[in-house]
Amino acid sequence: MQRKTKALVAVTTALAVLAVGSGTALQMHAANNVSAVSQTVAPQSVKADKTKLKAAQTRGTKQDYTVTYQDAKTAKQTTTLQKKTYGSDASAQKQVDYVGNQTQGTKVKLNRSTSAVVQGVMGHTYVHWNKGDWSVTAVVSNSDVTGTPTQFAKQVNRQVTKASLPKNADTGAITVYSDQQSGEANSVAWHAGKHLYTVSGKEATTTVKVAQDVK
Repeated sequence: MQRKTKALVAVTTALAVLAVGSGTALQMHAANNVSAVSQTVAPQSVKADKTKLKAAQTRGTKQDYTVTYQDAKTAKQTTTLQKKTYGSDASAQKQVDYVGNQTQGTKVKLNRSTSAVVQGVMGHTYVHWNKGDWSVTAVVSNSDVTGTPTQFAKQVNRQVTKASLPKNADTGAITVYSDQQSGEANSVAWHAGKHLYTVSGKEATTTVKVAQDVK
């Protein structure tokens, strides 16, 4: 009888420990979840020109999350910020479409200290330049009559010069279009160690602004 009692106590104790352990695991899992923009590096809202965006939804974990933004007037989704964590710095860096200053093409001046290279490819004109650890590519459709590719590139350069890009970036790449895109084709991507951050949006100015306002 005494052996049975000891065995029962041992089983009860083991079950209690297991229950406590499971509860701790659940709490740790819940603590790792992200459901509010304040738990991320993303800004709550941004304003660029006459457009204001507000964070609409946040989901994921501290390692991998997504924050979506809506136009404050139309309530339509226009921009997304994502964080992804890779196994190494090198793996994260490979996801950044960084373009070096070896690009060939016609050279133009964006301002006194910044030169760019112009290339025409398949109905589009690409203006490319480097800014520190960042590469910037401004894309203009040849059917766009609102301005020249160099004018748009100068506009983009003024924005990225006026306010700093994420300071923790090891390498970053910006690709923006002069006209509004049907999908979120504009992109600002950078990696900080093994963490990759990507902002994608339908409009160039607000896409860059979200990246500039990260915490």
